[in-house]
Amino acid sequence: MAKRRIRALIFDIDGVITDGKKYIDGLSHEMKSVAYKDLDAIRAFQKEDVLVGCITGEDTTFSRKLAQDLDFSSLGKKNKKDVIKEFSVDHQIDAADICYIGDGIYDVEVLKHIGLAVCPNDAIFEVKSIADIILDTCGGQGCIAELYSRFHWMNDSKLFQNKTGILNIIGTRINTHQKMVEQILKNEYLLKTINIVCQRIIELYKNNGQLFLCGNGGSAADAQHIAAELVGRFYLERQAYSAEALSTNTSIITALANDYDYSMIYARQIEAKGKKGDVLIGLTTSGKSENIHNAFKQAKAGGMWTVLMTGDIKTRLPIFEYTDYTINIPSEDTPRIQEGHILVGHIICEIIESELTEENGKNE
Repeated sequence: MAKRRIRALIFDIDGVITDGKKYIDGLSHEMKSVAYKDLDAIRAFQKEDVLVGCITGEDTTFSRKLAQDLDFSSLGKKNKKDVIKEFSVDHQIDAADICYIGDGIYDVEVLKHIGLAVCPNDAIFEVKSIADIILDTCGGQGCIAELYSRFHWMNDSKLFQNKTGILNIIGTRINTHQKMVEQILKNEYLLKTINIVCQRIIELYKNNGQLFLCGNGGSAADAQHIAAELVGRFYLERQAYSAEALSTNTSIITALANDYDYSMIYARQIEAKGKKGDVLIGLTTSGKSENIHNAFKQAKAGGMWTVLMTGDIKTRLPIFEYTDYTINIPSEDTPRIQEGHILVGHIICEIIESELTEENGKNE
């Protein structure tokens, strides 16, 4: 794996090396605190021949005092991206070789511009969504010290890997997953749809109906996973609920694929097993799986309800004609969509189990 050395570490002051809060004593003097371990880490970086500096919109006695021990400082500047560009030219350091630590709205553009974007754990959402590394530490509690310890340990004194480094990949993927989940929480229509689907399946079970699920590849595994939670148990001891993943009988699947076509492996099973009022959940990240499209078409012809679990689709697809409810995960990245599917699937299982168990308890 290729490694590269970060040549400059630049940080915001308020919210990074301080906690971002303003403290006033009885004489109206502003007071801020800095963790000793951050000061030690700055000196450690400098000993490793990393140029260390700060950019801040504040120009105060405190910021001037802090800046005097740094290799570079820019005080009272809000347009930090322009400052970084000037810094790159003056010091002949490419932006890709700069690490910047920021936490607030004025840091967003510069974080997009440099090579390694880092933020404290309590940074704003806009910053976290673009950061390559989200620290465990909050502002003022040792962000620079954590950064030094983390990368000095990881690279055996070579400080930093480039953005393809293993830890960076881990952090980036977890960050994009978190962003996807936060977008689900903000989507009121999607949340309402999930609730409606839960109620539809609850009514299905009250009427002794059956739930079918289907998908391809990882989505087939997710379909089996959800079915297992319902037939078995999720949190509570209760009766088994009827749920069948249509990808589990290899003899049926290979016979249908051989004698008819792979696109018919689910439609034919729905024709054989499905009844009016039953529910079919199809999982397809693209929404374009032909075998799921055909299954939905067959399900609607038989009077079944259909639920499509898919991704952030921008255009109207043919399968929508046969879809009653769409649970579209707000992502275009297949792994993130599948992670969203299993998250929603678990929520559906929990709600169904909880409500049916509670109702059965009342009826006993």
